[in-house]
Amino acid sequence: MSLTLSNLDPILSIPIIHKKGFCNDLFSWEELANLINIRPLMTPDRVQLLDPKERKFQWMATGWNLNPNCYPPSLIKTLLDEIVIYFIDMSRATKKINDFANSIEQEYKRQTDAHIYVCRRPELEHPFGCHLDSSHNIIVQCEGKTNFKVWNKLDNAEELIKNVKNCKLKIKEKPVLDVVMEKGDAIWIPLHCPHEARSLTPRLSVSFPFTNHGLLENANEDRSWIEL
Repeated sequence: MSLTLSNLDPILSIPIIHKKGFCNDLFSWEELANLINIRPLMTPDRVQLLDPKERKFQWMATGWNLNPNCYPPSLIKTLLDEIVIYFIDMSRATKKINDFANSIEQEYKRQTDAHIYVCRRPELEHPFGCHLDSSHNIIVQCEGKTNFKVWNKLDNAEELIKNVKNCKLKIKEKPVLDVVMEKGDAIWIPLHCPHEARSLTPRLSVSFPFTNHGLLENANEDRSWIEL
């Protein structure tokens, strides 16, 4: 696996790219379950519930819990069968994800995070729909199949983001990329490019966002991985 591509500008911009079989064993359902079972990791800030009903949940926490607001693993398991969930601040979730994030940071000289996206029910409508982001993204399909469509950058993207109108976009033009992502495939999506993900099967993917500003030397994650 190599992120080095001679036609990429490592500082400001990236092109739209799709690569088959780029990283075949980045993350698995079993590794996701292991993460969810570590209750202290499952904070409301880290676990993003894309619940159209915007439900509020309550549970009993023992006196031993330093953070009683962490989601119980059994609740997350139940919700995974009902809604789309993604987990942020996950760039050190496993050694492979950490190494992948490190390779991005070394290539592009920008800080990156890892967002783990889960959709267990393909019939669910993606809450974001066709949307655009204020960061570049490299997305790796880890389990299942997803139809990804990507359009060219919108000139008014910054205005849409500022006004929180960057989701559920209606794009008349045909996408410049329309692919079915399978396990191990990766896609590069530049910032301000509309894109849409539609799960064809239960889906697990990891997105690595990084901006076109904020040099790595200004602040960087500790990418060392200890063994005892």
